[in-house]
Amino acid sequence: MDKKNIPNSQTLYKKDNWFRDSFGRYVMFRGVNFGSRSKLPPYLPISPLNAKTLSANELTSEIESVTRELDLLKESGFNAVRFILSWKAIEPTPNSDLDRILPEGEEYLRLVQQIIDELYSRNLLVLLDFHQDIAHEVCGGDGFPDWALALNNEVKRPDKPVKNNRLWAMSYQLNKLVKNTLFSFYHNDLTNDEMRLSHYPVRTHLEKTIGQTIRFFKNANGGEGHPAIFGVDLFNEPHPAGIDKLEFESKLLKEYYLNVFHEIRKHDDKIFVFVEPRVDWTAFSSEEMNKKMTGWDKAKKFDLRRFLRIGDTEMIRSPLDEGTYTKKGLMDPPKEINTYLPGKSDWPSEFLERGVFSFHYYDPRAIMSSFGMIPDNISKYKQDWPDVFERIVSAGYERDLIPFLTEFGGTQESEQIGPYINLQYIQVESQLLNSTYWNYDLYNTKDGKDNWNLENFSLLGPQRKPRHLDLATRPYPLLSSAKPTFLSFDTKNKYFSLMLEGNVIEADEPTVIYVPRNTHYPKGFCVWSTSTTKESVEWDVDDQLLYWKPSKMPDSNTLVIAERNDVQANKLPKEVSGIFSSLTPLGRFE
Repeated sequence: MDKKNIPNSQTLYKKDNWFRDSFGRYVMFRGVNFGSRSKLPPYLPISPLNAKTLSANELTSEIESVTRELDLLKESGFNAVRFILSWKAIEPTPNSDLDRILPEGEEYLRLVQQIIDELYSRNLLVLLDFHQDIAHEVCGGDGFPDWALALNNEVKRPDKPVKNNRLWAMSYQLNKLVKNTLFSFYHNDLTNDEMRLSHYPVRTHLEKTIGQTIRFFKNANGGEGHPAIFGVDLFNEPHPAGIDKLEFESKLLKEYYLNVFHEIRKHDDKIFVFVEPRVDWTAFSSEEMNKKMTGWDKAKKFDLRRFLRIGDTEMIRSPLDEGTYTKKGLMDPPKEINTYLPGKSDWPSEFLERGVFSFHYYDPRAIMSSFGMIPDNISKYKQDWPDVFERIVSAGYERDLIPFLTEFGGTQESEQIGPYINLQYIQVESQLLNSTYWNYDLYNTKDGKDNWNLENFSLLGPQRKPRHLDLATRPYPLLSSAKPTFLSFDTKNKYFSLMLEGNVIEADEPTVIYVPRNTHYPKGFCVWSTSTTKESVEWDVDDQLLYWKPSKMPDSNTLVIAERNDVQANKLPKEVSGIFSSLTPLGRFE
């Protein structure tokens, strides 16, 4: 078989809410965010912790030192990386010519390209992510340049930068500088007395910077664009920070996204555009949060326990809870998960042709359990999440966008982190999602953890030792020659099931399945399929890829993988168990 397993970013297209390759195969992305190190100078995922600047030669040397960890990404079956970019690194000072990138920005992007080249050499495609968290480092966050801070007579720069604030997300509601900076950004009207900027078009600067960044990479490869870069995430975790959520999503975010889209389209008509709803749409009631914040801005000491408690009820809730989550359980009936991001008819057709619904999911109860606020409850997540994820994904489908889970994960300090990660991937599989896990950091340490606000999410721990990486390393179809409708992997019995429905593509190209032999099938595996000949499958042990040609006769095709040939059909998913006896055994592969 012709082993075409790397989609070219320039030939990807969107159809039926799926990425498709040049042959019409359905593309599925599984990857990681790369990583927290990028939030600190020099804003690169590969850089020694003590480095504030980096030259091309120094970067080359550092890349050589992490070769094993980069190779591990490919070995673990990942085919995508969400690559954090810093606006601050690209536009450190206000650019007087928005049709060009500053020299400092070009130098930074050349280093970024050097890393992307390394990723692409390992068959990894790249999603560029213009990242921010609570705007700026002085607030304990990242992303915005110094000049983009909204500083005036009432809102001053703090005497010392905030460090190691585990409750950093509360700053969206508690920190006046964060709120003022984001309000100014969203309304494109910045005053920064330190920089003598008044009514400055700050949002326009980022819109233009993103467009020029895409132009920079489009000029690669003789003007054909970088073959690795398939998308750009326009703004990480947009938070209304006190702005009415309807106005925020339906007006301000829409304006920003459309403006950036038009800037991008001046230079590249193929790159996919990732848009996110407001970050708190699945976690908190913004109105109730704002009410609780009244009076806290001036408080000398913030009491999280008091803040989270109203009598005997808790602010932390499942997205399915209408109002309260108590120590005794749920009190109110389910509610709708709702975003006011504009619907299908509100976007230009050319936007919909390349639009992706980028969303994150961190269960707020799990986050608070890491602070000791409420107990972790895996059984509750198992009960809630199927409905939660279905509603979230539906929000993408309703807008005719491709759903893509660009962030999810959990703290490695949780006693139940293993079951938590596995359950997250079960939702990814059941919803047939594209996904990038948060995160894969090369510089996690015992004391600094992910070296950003004491977060400890990385799949690599101190000394770059993998942590629960086996749970993220799972079989999945990179390329499917008919539409995937069911996907399942059981980490205990190692049963993998894939179902495809509808017509197989006319091009004689195989379905390509990553099978983690080194992780889950060290002694080999057996295959059963609706295809009846052994020639319909071929095993590439070096790349751990199984090439399968489904039958073109039936309306549906099924493939099952197991460690041994004594499969217990009753332990297969119900979607597969009833037809397993009709599948043809295609042999054992080692």
